Amino acid sequence: MAMARILSLSIPLAHGLDQYRFYIHLNIILYPVSKTNRIGTATTTDRGKPTRHANWGQQKRLEFIDFRLCWDGRLNRSDLIDFFGISLPQASLDLARYMEIAPENINYDKTGKAYLPSACFKPAVASVESTAYLELLTLPRSPQANFIGWKPDISLVPHPNRRVETSVLRQVLFAIRNRQMVHVEYQSMNRPSSTVRAISPHAIGYDGFRWHTRAYCHEHKSFRDFVFARILKVNRVEESSIDPKKDEAWERALNLVLAPHPDLSAGQRRAVELDYGMKRGRIVLRTRRALAFYVLRQLGLDQTTNAPRAQHIVLLNRDKIEPFLNSHE
Repeated sequence: MAMARILSLSIPLAHGLDQYRFYIHLNIILYPVSKTNRIGTATTTDRGKPTRHANWGQQKRLEFIDFRLCWDGRLNRSDLIDFFGISLPQASLDLARYMEIAPENINYDKTGKAYLPSACFKPAVASVESTAYLELLTLPRSPQANFIGWKPDISLVPHPNRRVETSVLRQVLFAIRNRQMVHVEYQSMNRPSSTVRAISPHAIGYDGFRWHTRAYCHEHKSFRDFVFARILKVNRVEESSIDPKKDEAWERALNLVLAPHPDLSAGQRRAVELDYGMKRGRIVLRTRRALAFYVLRQLGLDQTTNAPRAQHIVLLNRDKIEPFLNSHE
C-alpha cells in the first residue's frame, strides 16, 4: 500500500515592521487515491461497468440511459431531469459517465439535439432482455419500476378479476409466517355448500389467473391447494405442528418435455419450435410438482384429444407426470 506524504510550504506575507518578515507555514498531507472515476464513486470492470461500490442513485440513472438508448432509440438531458428530478449539471455528469463506460454505444445528433445509440450498441450497464421490456409495457411508469418513455399502442387480453379478500390474505400470510393452523370457511368444487376446514398454510401459488395457498388439510390429511377467492372467512387460529418440508409435491420439481404435435406439417412444426424457443424439436419446462397441473392447463395439455391445428404441442412424458396432477381443491 502506498504511504501518505507530507508536503511543507512556507508562504511569505507582506512586510510588517522593517526588521521583520512574516511567513505562513503549511504542512499538507497527501494521501494516495485509487483509480476511481471523477464523476461517480465506482471502480470499473469489463467495459467500465460500475461495481457494487457505485453510488446507487447514479447507478440507477446509468441504467436508465442504457435502457432508453436501447428501447427508445434516443435520449437527452431533459429525460433524466424530468424522470429523476435532478439538475442539469447532474444530468450532464451522468451522460459523461456513461460515455466513459461505453463510448462506442452513444452518438450525439446535433440536428435533433439528442443522444442516439450507435450501430454497434450493446447494453453496457444492465441486462436488457426483450421479455423484461414487454412485461414493463404493462406496468405504470415510475422511477422505481419502469424506464419506458415512448411506447407503442398496446392492448392486453382481458381476464376476469379473481378477487382476494384483504382480511383473508393477511390472516393466511400471518399463519404461514408463524406456522399456524387456521379454521376457514371454504367453498369447495366438490361440495354443495361451504364447510369449515382446518388447514395449515405454508406457501402461496399463482397459476396465471388465480392465487391459492398451499396448505395441509387436516380433514384429508394431505397437502392441497385452496383458492383464496373460495375462502369466505377465517374463523380462528391455532398453533400447528405440520412441517412444510413434508410437502413433497411442493419441495420437489419435475420436467415437462414439450414438442410440436407430430401430425403438423414440417413447416408448421418449425413455426411451433420458433414460437416456444425449442431446440432440436423440444423444450423442457421445470416446475414444482404441485404446479404441474396448472402448467398443463395453461398450455391446453390437460386433455389428450385436441386436433393438431387446435393444440400445437404435445407432452412427451405424460405417463411420468399424471401421478402428480391431483392435489387441488
